[in-house]
Amino acid sequence: MIINEVIRRWFGLDPRHCEACEILRAQLDESSRERKDLLNRLLDRDKIEPPTITPVEEYQPIKPQYTPWRVRQQMLEAEDRKQAALLKDKMKEIEDLEKEVGVK
Repeated sequence: MIINEVIRRWFGLDPRHCEACEILRAQLDESSRERKDLLNRLLDRDKIEPPTITPVEEYQPIKPQYTPWRVRQQMLEAEDRKQAALLKDKMKEIEDLEKEVGVK
């Protein structure tokens, strides 16, 4: 075997390969090609898709569907006080206008 290799190299002859070696070499080449392709896809994926910035939405707090009676009562009383204050201001304006005009 060694003598055959020396003679082949000396005369520049192609080395003799068995069929199993050729099959393994072809499978190795295909495996290397697939690995390089996969690596390129993974590296190019980051370049193609830049990160998208989504606008920040202001979230509204979830309001309970049930309002306790005490809270509801306080809200109604506050609204009544506002309406009473507005009515009082209107009455005062009307009285001031009546005095300016001279109406009793």
